[in-house]
Amino acid sequence: MELQVCDFWACRLERRSGSGRGVWWCCVLALGLLGGRLGAADGLTLEEALAQAQAANARLPIAAREVEVSRQKEREARAERWLKVSLEGDVIYSPPSSYDATVTNLGEERFQVIGRQPLYDGGARRAAVLRAQAGTSAASARHRMAVKDVDLEVRGRFSECAQAESEIAARREGIERLQRYRTSLRSRQASGQGVAADILKTEVRLASEEADLAGAERRRDGARLELNDLMGRDPQAALELAPLADPAPPPAAEPEAWQKAPELLEAEANRRSAESDLHIARAERKPVLFASADGGLWGSDTSHLVPPDLKAATPDAGFGDRLRRDAGYSLSVTFTWPLWDLGGRRARLAQAELALTQASGQEEMRRRQARLQWEQARAAIAGTYREIQILTRALPDARDSYLEAESRYRGGAASSLEVLEAHTASVDAAVRLSDAMLRYRMAEALSIRWGTP
Repeated sequence: MELQVCDFWACRLERRSGSGRGVWWCCVLALGLLGGRLGAADGLTLEEALAQAQAANARLPIAAREVEVSRQKEREARAERWLKVSLEGDVIYSPPSSYDATVTNLGEERFQVIGRQPLYDGGARRAAVLRAQAGTSAASARHRMAVKDVDLEVRGRFSECAQAESEIAARREGIERLQRYRTSLRSRQASGQGVAADILKTEVRLASEEADLAGAERRRDGARLELNDLMGRDPQAALELAPLADPAPPPAAEPEAWQKAPELLEAEANRRSAESDLHIARAERKPVLFASADGGLWGSDTSHLVPPDLKAATPDAGFGDRLRRDAGYSLSVTFTWPLWDLGGRRARLAQAELALTQASGQEEMRRRQARLQWEQARAAIAGTYREIQILTRALPDARDSYLEAESRYRGGAASSLEVLEAHTASVDAAVRLSDAMLRYRMAEALSIRWGTP
């Protein structure tokens, strides 16, 4: 478009002042347009803002740590299914003058390496692993939700800043036109014409426009503070934004794109976790079987260095003989089968069944919510784009209408009220266009939020 503008002005200048000067002015104009484009590109782009927010936002590390905690819980659940080895021991000192020697063995010493392996638990540990996996999936989905929420907020605040800047520019231009109109009225008043009422109306309208300008600047500053905070910056830091691209026609969307929303993945993971809890509750009715093996030292009578029974059997026995006697190993199998607990297992089973029903209902609710949000965003994009097209065509007409009303007023064919109404209509058209672009970009951000994985 810059080249077309240059060609147009080059032709005009060639007709007026010769081809040499026309080409020179065309080069100047091209450099000015290119400099303006490069200056605009120096601002922070939306992609850069998104990248900075993902790298420095304060909420995302919390969600990422939750994922890591869930992964460690999954590792713990997997480890519960396999062999555990431990070093255990105890020393009990009981002198002959204390308890009954038959009961206490005059003390006891034990140092063993013990290994325990679950053989059968009704599937409880396997279900615990599945529950931990579901917890990891849910945490990953929540982390993705946090990332997408930050993305949505950055897009929203960025678009609000852009809309506020557009509105500020439109209102400042309107204020300048009103000030020029007021200056012409004062000139007419100084020449003796009775336009005091028109000046008063213009002053009131000018004050209203200045108040609206202050409101737009306040909204821009508020959006800038929030955007800086989202990117991990000082909220009061200066922020210059690159302009956003003009809204494009709504693209053809995938009909089932809403099914990629992380809320659905979280709901599905919560349902799988509830199913695992139900399996664990059912496993409580089944027997539990453990195998154990140990090796080390296990002996009695800590009140003597060499027990009397060993001394009686082997008069020359020493401490080494005692250690050899106490050394050994053993194998064991432990069996447990709960029979009755006053209905506690039945109550836990009922709780698990209810929790599964609730999780399934929440999953369906999330599916409907995700689809509704995505469909609403698509409809808003299409409707707002049509509104932008209409306002874009109407904006030049509104400005021409103001100029025509002001011209007729100077010729005495229009009233001051008509001029002010035409001015208000031109400013409102520009503001409505900026509002429509903001709604388009917010709908586009919602479509990305609910329609991408």
